[in-house]
Amino acid sequence: MPLDDAILGRGVYTPREAARLIGTSAQQVLRWTRGSGPNPPLWHAHYQFLDEDITEISFLDLVEVRVVAALRRASISLQAIRFAISFAEEKYELDRPLASQSFKTDGTEILMDAVEKDGEFVSLSKKRPGQKVFREIISQSLNDLEYEGNLAARWRPRQFSSVIIDPSRHFGDPILDKYGVSTGVVSREFQEFNDLAYLSKIYEIPSAELKACISFEQSLDEAHG
Repeated sequence: MPLDDAILGRGVYTPREAARLIGTSAQQVLRWTRGSGPNPPLWHAHYQFLDEDITEISFLDLVEVRVVAALRRASISLQAIRFAISFAEEKYELDRPLASQSFKTDGTEILMDAVEKDGEFVSLSKKRPGQKVFREIISQSLNDLEYEGNLAARWRPRQFSSVIIDPSRHFGDPILDKYGVSTGVVSREFQEFNDLAYLSKIYEIPSAELKACISFEQSLDEAHG
């Protein structure tokens, strides 16, 4: 993949990396962004426009996959999700509705409209108030994102305020915001040395910050495991 303007600042994630960050499977990431058999993708991932054989996704793709994963966990069908994306594109004229601030604001209405046209999901409205369910999904998926204009620009994972996922830094690899060090690198080195004081000394980073790296990586492993 060439390092040109189509990549720099957009983040680069393999399906496996994306799946680990959002707690789903690489197969689902591929299914939603590349399609499966006769089923088309929910949207065309950014890097497919460069090379149709590329499976990596961008930061905006990652955000959208994260929303889809939350919707699927709530038993919302792919048919309804596909309709919601189409509806948002038409109503708000958005290229990336699931990664937009407009969806964060109006996503409940969009999803309500979508599931009304999806017979498989009618039962949920009978069990739980649909609007409340959708508000919770949107809140969990989008409330820890920062936006520039109408699109998601950065992700600060809940409960880990010192960690940031920013496509303009380290190709979107999770890092300590203040120090720019990869959380994955710190976690792997802690597994190797098992000495937080030593790592704090060589990185010149407080132990508490390094603990945040390790805890964040452990949370990903637990969610993905």
